[in-house]
Amino acid sequence: MTPLATLPMYNWPEVCVAQQAFWAAVRDGLRARGVDAPDVLSDGTGWREPGLVFSQTCGWPWATQYRNALNLVATPVSSIPGCDGDTYSSMVIVRADAAAETLADLRGGSVAFNGVDSQSGVHTLREAVGPLTDGTPFFGRGLETGAHRNSVRAVARGEANCAAIDAVCWAMAGLYEPEAVGRLRVVHLTAAAPALPFVTRRGGPAAEVRAALEEAVAAGLGKSLFIDALVDSDSIRYGALVSRVKDVPPLF
Repeated sequence: MTPLATLPMYNWPEVCVAQQAFWAAVRDGLRARGVDAPDVLSDGTGWREPGLVFSQTCGWPWATQYRNALNLVATPVSSIPGCDGDTYSSMVIVRADAAAETLADLRGGSVAFNGVDSQSGVHTLREAVGPLTDGTPFFGRGLETGAHRNSVRAVARGEANCAAIDAVCWAMAGLYEPEAVGRLRVVHLTAAAPALPFVTRRGGPAAEVRAALEEAVAAGLGKSLFIDALVDSDSIRYGALVSRVKDVPPLF
């Protein structure tokens, strides 16, 4: 069984070196504990691969598709705006010159989103606009972009009226997409959700991964990835993401 490690959730090119350095520390910690770990991170998710040693996933896919394939290891803590302890919110963004001042002002408009299985880009926004709906979709049109970064660009270009961008990606956009962010503003902060957990395969080396992660974070290698600390992951909180929107209509 070939060991595999991935970090697919925030893998912008600008942080690839930092991600590989973070993984190198985790890898060495795992090897010191007798766990076979790959030299470098692989592309993709690998969430159903039998050799998956380490990855990170979005809470919604874990709760709806992968809870029988992935063991939760730890949840990151970040101190950036939009994060509180081991939770994060999404920023609902519009163009700086848009007339919209509140969520209600966006009714019937268009929304850019990264993917249908995204907690931060779709389901947190469903929860936010739920009280404003009459049981029908709130938005008139959706634009699937494939990534939060693409959604930031789409709204900045006027291709969609708004998007929900998770706090970490919004912080990254401030660093690496300053031109686009300069044309945008935040009109709403969504309800908090547990941050994106680190995982291993079902039955994988969860304790060893957690220990190696703790060492990497203690060495400061998570700072450039907005990881300040780690806490235990609570499966009940991730499962509750689904019940939070069970009676809410689709976005569009």
